[in-house]
Amino acid sequence: MDEIDLKLLIGLKKGIPLSASPFNDIATELQIPVEEVISRLNQLKADKVIRRFGASIKPNSIGLSANVLVAWKVSPNNIQEVGKALSEIKEISHCYERTTDNPNWTYNLYTVLHAQTRSGIETMVNKLSSKWNLEYKLLYSTRDLKHSLNPKENPNVKHY
Repeated sequence: MDEIDLKLLIGLKKGIPLSASPFNDIATELQIPVEEVISRLNQLKADKVIRRFGASIKPNSIGLSANVLVAWKVSPNNIQEVGKALSEIKEISHCYERTTDNPNWTYNLYTVLHAQTRSGIETMVNKLSSKWNLEYKLLYSTRDLKHSLNPKENPNVKHY
């Protein structure tokens, strides 16, 4: 890793420019060709300096003001099938299995669903519940919180 890689990483930490050509903008700022920006990003990923490269969009900023965590009770026999199917729904941003030792809380699959309205969420969840005959709880977000724990580091969590 050289000085340009370091500047590239520092710049990316601040965020990708919101423009029609963000890689060109980055290249101009670093005074290198756009192809080199892309090549360096690919190498940083291959070297595992960065885990992934992608957009992180705040749902509220694009008109999806209704957000809910849905806790599902799914039979262990069906959890792979249901988890995979739910993870492919465009309105669902997260889907993961979580074990619990609490006999009062037996929900084992969680999804985060985004829509324009709560009624839209409820319609979709009712359809999904009926499709697989699942019990669920809706846990609506009341405010945005910065994630302080990476759930992928938790051994009790399986992502789909």
